[in-house]
Amino acid sequence: MFSRAVSVARICGRRQRGFMSLPSFGLGSSQGQRYKDAQVFPYTKEQVFDVVADVERYSEFVPMCMGSRVVDGTRRIEKGVVEGIADRETVEAELVVGYPPFRECYMSQVTLERPWRIVATAAPDDGIFKHMKTVWEFVEETQAQTLVRFGIEYEFVSVLHAQAASLVFKKMASSNLAAYLARCRKIYG
Repeated sequence: MFSRAVSVARICGRRQRGFMSLPSFGLGSSQGQRYKDAQVFPYTKEQVFDVVADVERYSEFVPMCMGSRVVDGTRRIEKGVVEGIADRETVEAELVVGYPPFRECYMSQVTLERPWRIVATAAPDDGIFKHMKTVWEFVEETQAQTLVRFGIEYEFVSVLHAQAASLVFKKMASSNLAAYLARCRKIYG
């Protein structure tokens, strides 16, 4: 699913155990968490989709995103697989999240089903997550209004990691829609 041809060293530097990559010390795993939100944006679903799909610009506006890039050579397109009429595009992205001086890097597979849905799934062997899945859905309310649904499910590898990062993750998740709406305003007015 995830290619390892390109190292995460591009954004992250050498892979090191960071603050958020705490060992489990034999305490078992963390409990999974979920967060869901929805809001109507005064933009077309294509416009909102394009903002959410612009992974390489996340560090400019997404809360606690310190770096992001699409990994070269990972773009794949399946023709006509979404409802028989649209293409499904898949890319691998490298993201750095945190709050200075703490940061954590991970790889994510991003599936784009234009203009209805975007799903990002973190690589399970990349250190901090047992699993993480983010789902964006875009439902046209009117010609110039879109219901944006955002959901995230995640579970950290270790209990200590979960405790250290849970407050940050909840804050980041709850401010996500506002950040994307602000980005839409900046781009589209």
